[in-house]
Amino acid sequence: MTLSEVNVIGVISYFPLESAYIKEFKKYTDILEIRADLIQKDYHKAIRKFSKIKPIIITVRAESEGGMYIPYRKQIYLEFIDEVDFVDIELSSLPEFLDVVQIARSKGKKVILSYHSFDGRVNDRELDKLFRRAELDGGDIFKAAVFSTSYKTIVELALWARRISFKNSDTLLSLMCMGHPKISLISRIVLPVFGSKFVYGRVGREGSAPGQPSASLLYKILKSD
Repeated sequence: MTLSEVNVIGVISYFPLESAYIKEFKKYTDILEIRADLIQKDYHKAIRKFSKIKPIIITVRAESEGGMYIPYRKQIYLEFIDEVDFVDIELSSLPEFLDVVQIARSKGKKVILSYHSFDGRVNDRELDKLFRRAELDGGDIFKAAVFSTSYKTIVELALWARRISFKNSDTLLSLMCMGHPKISLISRIVLPVFGSKFVYGRVGREGSAPGQPSASLLYKILKSD
C-alpha cells in the first residue's frame, strides 16, 4: 500500500462550521465524518449540507465509547442511511444494531465497525477477536482507537497490523491512538505504513477525541506532493 491510498477523514463535531474550515476540508480531506451525537439537534443540517461536497460517514457514538447521549440512536442511522456513504457502529452495539449493518450493506453503503479502548493497553488476543467479529458481522472497515500516553502503544498497534496484513482480509484497517497530542499525531503518520487505510483528524476548532490532530495537517503530511 502507498500513502496515496490512505483516506483522510475530517471529523465534524459541531455545526454550523466556519467558512474558513469548509474551504480547508474541501482541499484537504477525502471523506467527512458527521458526529451526530456531538452536533446534536443540527446533525441533519450538517449531513444535507456537506453530503453535496464529500462522501459522508454518519456516526452516532454510544456514551460507553466516548459519545454524548442522544435519543433514538438507531432511528438516526436508519433515517439518514440513504444520504450517507458510510455508517460507523461500535462492535459493542451489536447485535442490537446488526439490522442497521445489514440494511446499510443492502443499500451499497460501507460499514465501519469500531472499538475504543480507554485503558491504554493493546491486547493482541482481544484485537484478534474483535477483528474477526468485524469480518463476520459485515464490517468493511475495522476501526480501533486506543487511548495512550506511551509511544509503545504505536509500536504494538503497528506489529498487530503487520501480522493482520498477511491474512489478506477484505476488511480494511483504521488504527490510531488518542490522548496525548504528539502520540495521537505520530500514530496517524506511522500506522498507515503498516496498513491502516483511514486516518481521522478534526475539522474546525474542536476535535471529537482527546489529542486529535487537524485533518488538513494529516493530509499535507501523508498525501501532498
